[in-house]
Parts: sequence; C-alpha cells; structure tokens
Amino acid sequence: GPVSIAIGAEARRESIRRTVGALDAAKAYTTFSFSAMSGSFTVKEAFAEVAVPLIHDTPLLRQFEVNGAVRVSDYSTTGSIWSWKLGATNEFFPGLRGRITRSRDIRSANLSELYTQATTGYNNLVNPWTGATEYVLNNGGGNPDLRPETADTWTFGLTFSPPSMSRLSMSLDYFNIDIDDVITTIAAQDLVNRCYNGNADLCTHVERAGDGSITRTVSTYVNLSNYKTDGIDGQIAYVLPLEDIGAGPGRVRFSVVGTWVNSLTTNDGISKIEYVESQGYSFGLGVPRWRVNGTIGYEDSAFSGLVRARYISPGDYNSTVNISNNHIGAYTYFDLQMRYRVPTGSGPDMEIYGNISNLFNKEPPVGSLYSPYYDVIGRYFSIGARITM
Repeated sequence: GPVSIAIGAEARRESIRRTVGALDAAKAYTTFSFSAMSGSFTVKEAFAEVAVPLIHDTPLLRQFEVNGAVRVSDYSTTGSIWSWKLGATNEFFPGLRGRITRSRDIRSANLSELYTQATTGYNNLVNPWTGATEYVLNNGGGNPDLRPETADTWTFGLTFSPPSMSRLSMSLDYFNIDIDDVITTIAAQDLVNRCYNGNADLCTHVERAGDGSITRTVSTYVNLSNYKTDGIDGQIAYVLPLEDIGAGPGRVRFSVVGTWVNSLTTNDGISKIEYVESQGYSFGLGVPRWRVNGTIGYEDSAFSGLVRARYISPGDYNSTVNISNNHIGAYTYFDLQMRYRVPTGSGPDMEIYGNISNLFNKEPPVGSLYSPYYDVIGRYFSIGARITM
C-alpha cells in the first residue's frame, strides 16, 4: 500500500502575567494565598512521521503496518531535546485489531512550574519524629532551573468489534510509563516522610523547632529521580436499537470503562514510595487500585437520559503514615442526566437539560479535602436551556 509521510516545523512563544488581590499579596489567608506570576519562553520544533503498510490479506496479518515519528524541540529555557516513537498495528481477523508502541517522550516545564512565586498554605501533617499531628505552614512556588522530564513508554492494546455484532465494541490497553527527572511538587507529608527516611537534600525543605515540632515545609517544583507506573485500561460498549426487540423507536446504550493500576511509585534517589491504594490524601500522588464507570442510557430524536455509577476500590487515606482510621472502604456514586429537545416548528432549536451528580448525597471520607476521586461537595445539580438560532 501507499507510504504516508509528514514533516513539519513550528515556532511559538508562551508567556504569562498574573496579578492577585491585596489580601493574597499580603499572605493574609490562613489556608492558602495565591501569588503573582510573570515569565515567558520560546520553543522551536521540527518533526517527521511515517506510516508503512507491509503485509495485508494474509492469515493473521490482514493489515500489518509499522509507523514511526521523531521530533526535536529547542526550548529557550533548557535547550534542545529529542523524542521519538515506533509502533505497529495489525488486524488479526475481521474486527480484532492490535497495536503496540514504544516511545521516548519528553516534557519541558510549563509556565506555572517555572515562574509561580511563593505560595502560602497550611496542612495537617503527621510528624514522624514525634507521632503528633501538627498544623504546619507550607510554602510552594516555581523553579526556573527545572530540567525536562524524559519518559520511556510501552503500550499494548487490542480492540474488538465483531462484524456479526457491529454495535458491540471492546478495547483493552496495557501501559508502562517510566519517567526520569519527573517534574512535580512533593506533597508536604511526603516531603517530611522522605526527610525522615534519610534524604538530606529534602531535609533542607523541612524546618523544625527545638522541641522537634515542624514549623514550616517548602515544596517548590523539583525534578524527582524517577516516576514509574503501569496498569490496564479497558472499555466495553453496546448499542441496542429498541426496534430490534419490537419495543419501538430509540436506542439503549450500555458502557463500562475502567482502569486498574498495578503500581505507581516515585523515587528520590534515597527512598521509593508506592502510591497505589493510598488515595485519600489530597496533595499526594495516590491512586485507587480500581476505578470503574458504568453507564446505561436511552436516546431518541427528542429525549435522552442516562444513569452512571462511579466505583472506587477500597484503600487507605495515606499508607505512608501510621494513623488511626486510615482505611477507606469502597465507594460508589450515582449520577443522572436528562435532555429534552423542545419541538419548535420552524423556529430556533431549543433544548432543556438537567444533571445531578452524587444523586444520593454520599459523604466523602474524612479529610479528603480537594480529592480528585471523592465528591467533597455532596449532591449538586444543574438545569438549563440551550437555544440554537
């Protein structure tokens, strides 16, 4: 088959200027104060991509293709760096396709990571030297000396949509990501733990009083030695036209989407922390072992609605510290969405919609604060109308 080739280049400048109010500038808040920020960088990039069909219409290799790409990026902040990928796709038999990719990925620090000025916040921390829980000042901010992070990534995947059941689709993907010099902030509790575990450099970011209590932590953006994770993403979806079962117009949609994380670790060169099932602490990297969303919906020409369940597997609030009531049980939230298209004849189209999240007002785990996994607001809803002229 034909070989596809693409080449290109671009240049851009990114800049930011942010101002804050007088109270933020004076660090007047006892929870968190925003800070002003300004800075810029330029980047020049060139890339090339190729896709080469090699074998087709043979047993198990019905459509085998290899592809590759290379990119060089020159940042005014860090200089030039290369990234690349190699991959292959194939159709094993009708409806079953596979893909594999090996890549070297890079990411340079963004404007916020480079130029954020000192921020002020407070955290409840467990002091590993005394065992006490303390309310501690934390200062954050950017770091103009950040190096680009580099990642070695493997992905393997299968998709299946059998011709005899064209309304069914399934996919399964394995990912393995290994990042060196990862750009991150170290959560205040992790910072204290790493200092306690013997990282002398990070101990310079932890201030303690004569009685051993922690008085301040400083958690600016840094390059950690290594970040590594692997797991599996899966999805299954099916569309059932009701006329197929003699139930009238409309369609019912079923879908399940899930992620299983085998491991997620960071290493500062002294100690390694495992974050899977350490999922309640809002400022860390913790993730649940399982996250699954299931949806059942109906739609026709005028009305659509769905019910969604969001499952989060059990884990700990923070497995890196010894605290009471650390365990978090499994959580399931339910959401509801509806939409109705109002008949208007020849006039503008009108649609009325409503959404309810956390339908049964399930309370979050204690201390989950700004968690990305748990609903810390409670049940909330929105209703509205859209008019298209």
